[in-house]
Amino acid sequence: MKTHAPCTLVILAAMGGILLAGTPGYSYLPDFTAPGPQMDRWDFTAFPVTWNLDPAEGGNVTGSNSVASVMQTAFDTWTSAPNATLPVARGPDSSVTSESMSPPDINLICFVCMDGDFSKDSNTLAVTTTTTANAVGEADGHGGMTRFVGQLIKADIVFNPSVSFTTGGTKGQDLLTVATHEAGHFFGMDHSAVVRAVMFPAASSLTTLSYDDVAGISQLYPKSTPDVATGSISGQVTLNGAGVFGANVFAESVTGNIGYPGNIRNTPIGGLTRPDGTYNIQGVPADAYVVAAEPLLGAVSNSDVSGYSKAFGQPSVQTNFTARWH
Repeated sequence: MKTHAPCTLVILAAMGGILLAGTPGYSYLPDFTAPGPQMDRWDFTAFPVTWNLDPAEGGNVTGSNSVASVMQTAFDTWTSAPNATLPVARGPDSSVTSESMSPPDINLICFVCMDGDFSKDSNTLAVTTTTTANAVGEADGHGGMTRFVGQLIKADIVFNPSVSFTTGGTKGQDLLTVATHEAGHFFGMDHSAVVRAVMFPAASSLTTLSYDDVAGISQLYPKSTPDVATGSISGQVTLNGAGVFGANVFAESVTGNIGYPGNIRNTPIGGLTRPDGTYNIQGVPADAYVVAAEPLLGAVSNSDVSGYSKAFGQPSVQTNFTARWH
């Protein structure tokens, strides 16, 4: 088994307006497990996947809504995503107050756990720790055996007990924003550098999915009959004749309306290049698109997608080039 380093969500600094206005868009990225590398995802046919809330709260959580209702709304945002099928539900509540002691068959949601990895940055709002299989035939913690490399078998979400959260009507960091982001990690999504995507690694009061988020989650858990037909855009990014690793390539809709039902927000859709510079942007509905390649710099850096570099055996993404548009 492999336990992934926690994914984190931090507070967007006071310069958030500048970031929103000036930072270029980047794309969704799933977590990966080597060898392969394989995209991390649940196998919903292996065992029922539930999230288990420890209902205990500290004095840092206030507001007019219950924590349980906020968490339910966060998970519902993802399970109702177009083009995706995610049969996940709330399970029995848990009394576990330590993430490290969480049983293998519990996906803990905890507000009073003191062992979250908050020491590196006090601005970290929450961490999600996922456990995946790195081989077939390992015990899955549910009485069965793992079926593929990258199979998710456990995910725990721990909220920083030192941060003030609000469930509505009080001061504090909006809990629904944080919970929706962390639920994305629960399903195997890594960070995105699209500033208007839920999976952007800084809190920005976004609680509805973007084109970027939908493309990512629907590639992990595709619906047998999609709500909106999609295709892909492929190519290669080179520099002086050699492939560029980790270039962000994204496609932006010309019309801004690609037919998703509901309140899905308009953002670019894309992916990072592989070691040979090739890319394949998936989950792209029919439309005219402008395609761009950019280095991963600015608000999101290699540390935010370090799992991608490690999965391909690379020290970091490549950034010694300038943006190109087509």
